[in-house]
Amino acid sequence: MNLITTDVLNIDIQIPHRNWVTALSEAFALLISAQSGDVVCITGPSRAGKSRLIEELVKLLSGGLSYEETGLIPAVVVEAANTGPHGSFLTKALTQRMIDAIKHPVFSLQDDDLHDSLVFQRLSRATEGELRLALEKAFIARKTKYLFIDEAQHAKYATKRSESGHAIIDSWKCLAQASGLVLVVVGAYPILDVLQKSPHLLGRKHQVHLPRYQLNEEDMEAFCLILAHYDRVVKLSPKLDSLQDVADLLYDGTLGCIGLLRGWLTRASAMSAIHGAGITKNILMKTRFPKNDLEEIYKEIKAGEQNLISEDFFDSLAPDEVKPKKKNISSNKPFQSKPKRHKKNNRTEVDLITDE
Repeated sequence: MNLITTDVLNIDIQIPHRNWVTALSEAFALLISAQSGDVVCITGPSRAGKSRLIEELVKLLSGGLSYEETGLIPAVVVEAANTGPHGSFLTKALTQRMIDAIKHPVFSLQDDDLHDSLVFQRLSRATEGELRLALEKAFIARKTKYLFIDEAQHAKYATKRSESGHAIIDSWKCLAQASGLVLVVVGAYPILDVLQKSPHLLGRKHQVHLPRYQLNEEDMEAFCLILAHYDRVVKLSPKLDSLQDVADLLYDGTLGCIGLLRGWLTRASAMSAIHGAGITKNILMKTRFPKNDLEEIYKEIKAGEQNLISEDFFDSLAPDEVKPKKKNISSNKPFQSKPKRHKKNNRTEVDLITDE
């Protein structure tokens, strides 16, 4: 048995795959044309690359400006973490995170202020309303134009009825309008359920979708190209020429989600390193996500994809076409496909998931 080295597990590479590049282009085009008070929603499956998308967008939108040189912060990024008791979401905690991100001269807690009792005293005495007003003025002073709130779906864990998820996001929109910002809410698919409860907000919302890869020939070709990238950084057993040889297995165990694929290959690399061998199909089978976990992930993904289907699509169907009910668009059960082996780089067809 061998010790694991960091080199073996260093497979967290950045792959500019098709869906991510498309989402980046769409988001950037929407943001540079958006008006103050507009809301851009970026959503997709968990671990689809949304946080990395934010990082790239901030670089593009900042235009190389340095806070140290200019004192300006064109784009602010905060995470809507549920840091309250029992995993609840606290609006004041998020306000404090925004104040820290904007580097407020009075209320922010920077690295050298952690033991400054005066800062803690000011914070403890200030009401949330006072902090909110200070935040609005700071956004204007820093000439901030974009406010990114990552993991925005956590707003639904607010504890008070007056702080329901959609009310909180409405409040963010008001903050953006008062400060002359474009609000960018980023989160997994449950954020869509929260947004749909606020018709006032929906009127100014622009949608960007970072989707998984579907089970069709075009998407499977793109999925195999991603596997080819990973071939260069993972150690495979001599019995396995390429990850594309087990593309069906890898797709079924990730639902076409790149983040799940990266996590799976990380576990497989660790397991193979322990035994001093390369990744085999058997190791992949042992380290894949449990079926129950995948089924729960699949439910969330399908519900999210369902929410993104436009009603115009159904209304545009010809009279003689079968018009499916939204709740029954996909009645097939996941994880019960019978994988069909394809020759390397020669996937001519892909079998849809069917019931056994």
